[in-house]
Amino acid sequence: MKFRFPPAGVLVPNDEFDPLPYYYRPVVGHIYRHRLQMGLRLIPDGGRRVLEIGVGSGILVPSLTAGFPEYVGTDLRLARGLESLVTPGCSATFQVADLLDPNAVPAGAFDVVVGLSVLEHIADADAAARCLARALAPGGTLVAGYPMVNRFMATCFRMLGFGNIEEYHVTTPAQITTALGRLLKPAGRVSLPMFAPQSLSLYECTSWTNR
Repeated sequence: MKFRFPPAGVLVPNDEFDPLPYYYRPVVGHIYRHRLQMGLRLIPDGGRRVLEIGVGSGILVPSLTAGFPEYVGTDLRLARGLESLVTPGCSATFQVADLLDPNAVPAGAFDVVVGLSVLEHIADADAAARCLARALAPGGTLVAGYPMVNRFMATCFRMLGFGNIEEYHVTTPAQITTALGRLLKPAGRVSLPMFAPQSLSLYECTSWTNR
């Protein structure tokens, strides 16, 4: 699936921590956009219903609604104007939902679940993994993306003007993959830099199946 980048000025941040401005910066923006494309590449062809966890400003809405006839987007807070980002022909809904609520989304309802740059913000990785796995239909695929969480990454974010990122990035890739691996089978992985092991990745996207 190809990333459809919305033009500048179309999206609205859903809160003060939304990284939306970084996507449009000359150099940093390339990295931010590339990590989304990494995740989209892991989405299998076919499938009818997709769930996006952490819709944020809606930066992935045009891409996901172009690839699926039915879309559900959730977040703790919804940005304005998300409906205007939906690709014509897709039936889309947006709802406030907490990933730690076991009943936040319907069970067994989605062929694909996407959560990019979400799980590192959740301290209870096991509870989040249970909710994501529960949402998958039989044979469904989860695509998750998350940055490295360490002092080096915190320093990089401070250089970009995003201080105290360690207060928001609380769960490491190793903790996330361990939690997901208890419930789902690994199906794919891509990293930044390319082919870097998890311990050396700045960002990685993984796919998982309940087959």
